[in-house]
Amino acid sequence: MISRNIHVIITAAGTGSRFNKSKKSSAKPKQYLNLLGMPVILHSLLKFQKLSPVKSIFISAENKYFNQLHTMAEKNKITKLKALVEGGATRFESVRNAFYELNCSDDDIVFIHDAARPNITPKGLKEFTELSFKYGEVIPGIKVSETVKRVKNSIITETIPRDDLWLIQTPQAFRYNILSSAYILAGKRTDFTDEASLVEYAGCKVRIVEGFENNIKITNEADLKTLKKLMSNE
Repeated sequence: MISRNIHVIITAAGTGSRFNKSKKSSAKPKQYLNLLGMPVILHSLLKFQKLSPVKSIFISAENKYFNQLHTMAEKNKITKLKALVEGGATRFESVRNAFYELNCSDDDIVFIHDAARPNITPKGLKEFTELSFKYGEVIPGIKVSETVKRVKNSIITETIPRDDLWLIQTPQAFRYNILSSAYILAGKRTDFTDEASLVEYAGCKVRIVEGFENNIKITNEADLKTLKKLMSNE
């Protein structure tokens, strides 16, 4: 019987600058936009709330959205939400701020998930949870199927073999003590693109597992429309 707990950090401090480049887009960050009758972030919150090993949820967000998030959680009975943490200047800093608020055992698992990925399925979450308990440091990904070119000044400089290339998704899972040690070893460095790269830098192995094709991250309006179609048919 596994007695470890899962603690979830949801990153919601982004301003959605790429999404909002379109004149038709709302100035509201994408994680708060409506998706099938509820804010994008609420889809993830509800799924983690129902996942039994999850003991606590922390959201890193802009302070001005705290009231909205608190009301949303209260209305939808997100009882596992323990704190709202002000985000930093970068995603890395936002996650780190939330991580320092966790109250974990060394062997507990920390999930880090993008608020803009609302379509991780309950079945997918259950499978990923089992893998995280088995392996510790695990991230989901999709193998690259297209040809990849390196380009400089619009000229192809290299064709990159795609056999070992993966597109990475969230949630990403790490044991608390491993992630804690990685933050210490990183010192003042903040240029990590995700927590897997941080843990890799600390010398730990991170296992990649098959992700989920429809676990799409919203980066533009087309993504939002695609998710509406996918999720309305589930």
